[in-house]
Amino acid sequence: MIEELYYNKNYNLKKAIELIFTSGNQIHTGLMISKLNENMYDSEMINKVRNYIKKNSIKIKPYPNSLDTCGTGGDGKKTLNISTTVGLLIASTGIKISKHGNRAASSLSGSSDILNELGFKMENNENRIHRSIKKHNFTYLNAPNFYPILKNVGVVRKSLGFKTFFNMMGPTLNPLQANYQIVGAFNEKAAKTIAEILLMNKLKNFKVFSSEDGLDEISIFSPTIVWQKTKNNKIEKKKIDNKKFAKFLCKKNLSFEDIKGKDAKYNAKKLINFFEGKKNSYRDIVIINAIYGILTIDQNKTFNEAYEILTSLIDSKRSLDHLNNMCK
Repeated sequence: MIEELYYNKNYNLKKAIELIFTSGNQIHTGLMISKLNENMYDSEMINKVRNYIKKNSIKIKPYPNSLDTCGTGGDGKKTLNISTTVGLLIASTGIKISKHGNRAASSLSGSSDILNELGFKMENNENRIHRSIKKHNFTYLNAPNFYPILKNVGVVRKSLGFKTFFNMMGPTLNPLQANYQIVGAFNEKAAKTIAEILLMNKLKNFKVFSSEDGLDEISIFSPTIVWQKTKNNKIEKKKIDNKKFAKFLCKKNLSFEDIKGKDAKYNAKKLINFFEGKKNSYRDIVIINAIYGILTIDQNKTFNEAYEILTSLIDSKRSLDHLNNMCK
């Protein structure tokens, strides 16, 4: 079977996908992942793998009218947990956030790591998940709790040591089936591929970012490419010039060091400092990304209106109070 699939250019994709998840042989699993990875940016192929995983997942009642801020990881920059901070901040505005994520891959602290450090429980109970998003406008969905078939694949992926199509598929697997999403991608091709997958799965609106300086966020340091859904149900590519953010930044002298992360304890401390109102480049990049999150789910808002809402919540400590209430 493995030879028939691996050496055949016209291999049976369905059988190859099944082998990846059902083979007890890690070498065979690795070979098939590598085989499919020859078409790493093929959104249709990735979507078929995604559908297989969804079919074999632990399912919970959807909460579609929510926003996910999950990213691909893999940019190698070892930054603070920007997308997690963005999700927590947006939740304080009243927007429902169904944050999907995992433990650290390329960074030193993944979203699961930092949220665990802050006191969040990695819930898999449907009632508690829905109670959290209704009460706090925020819930966290730890991927392994819903996709156990990925456990063995994860071991193989780690041993392979290179990016695969799984990096682009992961952010599209929100267990609550969020209809809105902002996604950071590790390069422009990955951003386009993710946008194609999200379009296939009929999300109401989404934006997928990849910055020219290599961040999987909207960068305040360089221009960012964004792939987004259009009104006529297609995707389009736009370029966001970071110079447009200049008047919204708290400091003229930008510092990349301000967004550099370490372990979960360090990153959690910096996150709390952010909500306490510390003004630096971490604050700036989170606010800019949060603005685009708000504009993705609420298209009636303007950039300036979203900025005023967010800065007011931070400076009045209301966003900090919201975070503290969630962490009780």
